[in-house]
Amino acid sequence: MPTNITPAVMHDSIEEIDPQLIRTTLEEGAATNNIVLFDVLYDLMEHKLYPGKDSLTDDEHTEVAWALEDGAYSVSRIPRSSPLFNAMLGQYNGDERALVQTFPCAIIDDCAGDLYALASSAFLEQKVAHILQ
Repeated sequence: MPTNITPAVMHDSIEEIDPQLIRTTLEEGAATNNIVLFDVLYDLMEHKLYPGKDSLTDDEHTEVAWALEDGAYSVSRIPRSSPLFNAMLGQYNGDERALVQTFPCAIIDDCAGDLYALASSAFLEQKVAHILQ
């Protein structure tokens, strides 16, 4: 593991998104003040439920919404500005696509460039530790 990435830095760099914030954001829909989170949530679930599909039908969009509203999935974020993100990206020679592909279901958002994953913070800590070995 790179010397500047201690377990404390790793733990502090991974934020599990509050399930209540997810629920509120979904209830508000496109009118939410958390539009980036709203878009990220839908992108993650579309990716999880329909991998490789470019566009979804109305029924598929409904299924994505239901899966999100069930709260069955945890969503975590690693900010681009964190030392952890930079260390992980360094392991892949700056290749964001390769970094994202190491997680079962993850994206880098278009606005801030943060990494979001459909996973708990505990799972991400284990996965990241493996990446940085």
